[in-house]
Amino acid sequence: MTPGHDVRGNSGFGWLVFLMIRGLLLWLMVPVSTVGWLLAFFPLHRRRVSLGQFLGWVDLNFAALLTRSVLRPLFRSPPLWVPLRALPQVVHRIDLLDFM
Repeated sequence: MTPGHDVRGNSGFGWLVFLMIRGLLLWLMVPVSTVGWLLAFFPLHRRRVSLGQFLGWVDLNFAALLTRSVLRPLFRSPPLWVPLRALPQVVHRIDLLDFM
């Protein structure tokens, strides 16, 4: 570590570690979240929440969880939590390239 290096900043290294961890855990998060969406299908369907919106919401909150817990020292300003009431406004974010 070099003197004057700000470990708490949103560094390129922090984003690289974040993307590696997120990419690996998406393989677990997407199937588990899909089962969760199926179990809560009727309440979510009444609120007009699609599977893509639900997965996007889970991914946004998962990113907030990672940057506020395990990767906290690497991020000065982690993303905000997305509340459950904002679920119908979430735009689908998970792409096939996220798994590679």
